[in-house]
Amino acid sequence: MDGDADAKRQKTEEGFVARPAEGEEVKQEVKEEKVEVKEEVKQEVKEETTQESQATPEPQEKEQDAAPLTAPPLKEKVLFDTADCMLNAVPSLGGKVLMPLTEGGLQYLMAGARCNVGIKTGRYFYEVKVIETLNPSEGLQRSNRTPMPRQLLKLGFSTLDAPLLLGETDESVSFDSEGFFYCGKQRVPMSQRLCKDQVIAVLLNLDQSSPNKNTVSLFREGVRITPPQALPAGLSGKTLYPHVCFKNITVQANFGPPMVPLPFKCHMVGQAPASDAEHGVAPASDGKYEVIFPIAVPDEGTFDWLDDFLQKNPRYVELSDRAMGEWAERSGVARNKTHSWKHCNDKPDLQTGLPLLDDFGARKILGVVAPTQPRNYVVMEIKSNLLKDERQQFIRRFKRPGFKLVAQVVMGEPPAEFKAAVHQILLEEKQKKADEEWQQRKAQRETERILRAREKEMEEVRRRAEEEALQRAQAEANAQAEAVRAQLIAQGGTELAATEPAVPSVEIIDGTQPVPPGEVKHEKDVPMTEASQEKKVEEVEEPRPVVTLTDEEKAVCFKQKATSDLTSWTLGGNFARFCLPDADEGFDEIRYGWSPAEQCKEHLHKWILKNKILCRMEDILPSDWFHSKAAEWQKVLADWHSKQGEFAAKQAYETEEQKEEKKEIVDVMAVEDICNTVAAEPLFAKFTFEDWALLSLRLELHLLVHSFRRDANDEERVGIHENHLPFYYNKYYKKGLQPKNYGVETVEDLAGLVNDTVVICPPKVLESTLAPEQEGNDIFVKLTEEA
Repeated sequence: MDGDADAKRQKTEEGFVARPAEGEEVKQEVKEEKVEVKEEVKQEVKEETTQESQATPEPQEKEQDAAPLTAPPLKEKVLFDTADCMLNAVPSLGGKVLMPLTEGGLQYLMAGARCNVGIKTGRYFYEVKVIETLNPSEGLQRSNRTPMPRQLLKLGFSTLDAPLLLGETDESVSFDSEGFFYCGKQRVPMSQRLCKDQVIAVLLNLDQSSPNKNTVSLFREGVRITPPQALPAGLSGKTLYPHVCFKNITVQANFGPPMVPLPFKCHMVGQAPASDAEHGVAPASDGKYEVIFPIAVPDEGTFDWLDDFLQKNPRYVELSDRAMGEWAERSGVARNKTHSWKHCNDKPDLQTGLPLLDDFGARKILGVVAPTQPRNYVVMEIKSNLLKDERQQFIRRFKRPGFKLVAQVVMGEPPAEFKAAVHQILLEEKQKKADEEWQQRKAQRETERILRAREKEMEEVRRRAEEEALQRAQAEANAQAEAVRAQLIAQGGTELAATEPAVPSVEIIDGTQPVPPGEVKHEKDVPMTEASQEKKVEEVEEPRPVVTLTDEEKAVCFKQKATSDLTSWTLGGNFARFCLPDADEGFDEIRYGWSPAEQCKEHLHKWILKNKILCRMEDILPSDWFHSKAAEWQKVLADWHSKQGEFAAKQAYETEEQKEEKKEIVDVMAVEDICNTVAAEPLFAKFTFEDWALLSLRLELHLLVHSFRRDANDEERVGIHENHLPFYYNKYYKKGLQPKNYGVETVEDLAGLVNDTVVICPPKVLESTLAPEQEGNDIFVKLTEEA
């Protein structure tokens, strides 16, 4: 069919294409014209299909008619159960119709559903039909990054523990509406595109007596459109369940009787007896599903524990922002791999370029939907699960008869199995790094070997060139001597001929002896160079290094990740309120996975004390006491500068004798009035710019240390950590603190310049050596002068 006819067919057959916006008025005449065009195009397609079928003979179908079933089918009703569907897939009409949620960015995410009955032997098929295509509004787009196609259907079979999105692991096989076949993680073109309102059948053949055993096939409107595709070896002998994934479409599923019969008699999944099929996941014995709330210290194996738990319990669904980001990637949404300033493991920044996803509108919708769908959940919210008031919000949301709320405390000393897994990861990373370095050294040695070989080859070329030049020179010398002899014979007779003419000797200036005439300098006559005299030593290839963990590495219990679990401002503003759950909070059970309750409480308390030093208070505000002291200091400083200027002006009129009569101050600390010492000279009269800078630094750090203790109002916050001094200095004084401006590199060196006022004490906290209340500010001038 030509391009125009194909375009008409796409428009008229209503494939997975966009429809007119809701509320758009379509005239009856236009509708009638579309119907006429549709009929014409269908007729053209039918004629061309007939011609193609006549030109190309169809391969003979190897499948045979199935024998009638004598055993009764399973008692369980075959359908898509909510417990085996993704959160955005809504089964309706008795589990025979699957509808997607499309609000708040969910239109970009694939939905998946697995049937509750699987086939373990025999030959069975099921049918699906796209009965509706959806084009939800996408809002304002920051970039054209909408994943294509907008509507998609995947259908196939998978094992019971396979992911609910097809085509991700070796535990599933599937076809999609774009004409591709997925076998494990491989994707190959296989068939034509599928359209709306077509009855699509997927046939699974596990009959070992069939010529197409262990295969899966695709049929459209009862006609085979793909050859039988072999199942991967990993699925041999496993029970396979009908599986459907879809996006922005409504799918009807049929497990029997068939809507369109196949070219041969075949039974459907809904007719399979107990000998050929089995039921999937049974509901909870007590009728309740678990909702687990992991409570763990940030950056202490939180998501490592979760990954291990989900691997051992694949039937649990993770509810977290991390899971949302992974779901988007698996649905074909591209994400910016460069992390932004607000990115963390607990609240990752998706950076998809799709506003409805980036603002986590889908999370809000799924938060409402999840409690309505009975299944096992893991609510992974690191900060919220550690705060009592936010835990209460989750408890109220899931406090329903069908759920059992479990607080899983994961703190303290991890078990040996967990530490062994961490050490294995550390060992693999260390081995990988050592292998990379080893490969680099190996490549470098190979490069050096090639360079040496080239140098040797060039040396050989030069040597041969010299020999050839020597031979030519000797030949020319011999020819010249013969010519002279012949000339002498012709001129002087036999006596002159008997006299041998002098033949010039040929010499190559290479440190060797001259070559006598008539002789050729052979290779054996060439003295051996220093390089050729060396014995060839075969290089021993460096073996692949095998690394081991040091004692320090073996003491590590948690692997540090490149991204922290919480941002610094989130941690600093909330960690002081972190607490363990109590029995009266509403949990049905509190489990302690690693350590007993008392040890977990002690561990959390020590962690909070440590972070009260290491974490800065993002929301701290200077008090009125600080503002009054700072304003007072500015007035005093301005007065001192004024008096220094007045004294300097007065001193300009003094004679040299008057200057010499002044006595030096012996004890600076004993001065009673710093503005009037000897001969009315201020103690700070000779202060330079550097002295004034250190004077201000002394008072500012002293005032900052005491103001922080007052404003923090927490006895457990012993002081300002040296790493946070620039932050608090800017917070209080509204200006930056750069150690390089004082001629030093670090904060520790900066404190060393004024160690008579402030010192850094263990655990690296800034403390003042002076009392918070001083009688005036004279002490800082005295300390500056004495220093």
